[in-house]
Amino acid sequence: MEMYEQEKAEAIRRIEAMGRSAGDFTFEAAMLPPDPDGGGMFTVQYEIRIRDTTTDKGLLAIGGIGSDWVGYFEEALSEGFFD
Repeated sequence: MEMYEQEKAEAIRRIEAMGRSAGDFTFEAAMLPPDPDGGGMFTVQYEIRIRDTTTDKGLLAIGGIGSDWVGYFEEALSEGFFD
């Protein structure tokens, strides 16, 4: 989950860059089973549940190789999804 931890740190930087408090958000990650259509390659994927504790609004994102959940989260945050 090293990749997730690095991405989470980036998500926190983006929260703070928008003038929000990182402490208002929780992040929970859970590994997903490998994609059976991966052609024999092991593809790491995980589900990230993000919640704003001040509004109780949550977002579900998928992370892993080839995914940009941090960008998806940042877009939702900047568009006021958590307001």
